[in-house]
Amino acid sequence: MSAPTKPLPRIDADSAPFWEAAAEGRLVGQRCGSCDSWRWPPREHCPECHAATPVWHELPGTGSIVGLVVVHRPMDPAFADEIPLALIHVVLDGTDDKGVLQSTLQQGEWEHARVGSRVAVQFTPLHDDVVLPTFTLLELEKEI
Repeated sequence: MSAPTKPLPRIDADSAPFWEAAAEGRLVGQRCGSCDSWRWPPREHCPECHAATPVWHELPGTGSIVGLVVVHRPMDPAFADEIPLALIHVVLDGTDDKGVLQSTLQQGEWEHARVGSRVAVQFTPLHDDVVLPTFTLLELEKEI
């Protein structure tokens, strides 16, 4: 019996530059070319001013955790070998605290992660040309 296949992200015209950059080992974020607001997920029209002027910017790949949930039961059998899995929201450096990306923390680091922990991007190959930006702690937090 083969292992279950993990679902892949849906790559569309709006998100393609994000996924292409990830496959090259780069992290990019989308900003409005008119009002300059950061946005995630990527989309053609700005939710702030409704302009259709998206601009992609290279990001340093570091940030701070602003949300953290640890999953102890797999939502899909394909993720059973990754449990417990830390799902995180990261405010990316260089985005004026407006660029928030949802991702995962590297296996085994969840016990040391806290809101406010500093993280750095790592690029995890999923399938062929699909590479997922995931994060690792920059420093292990001390137990309180």
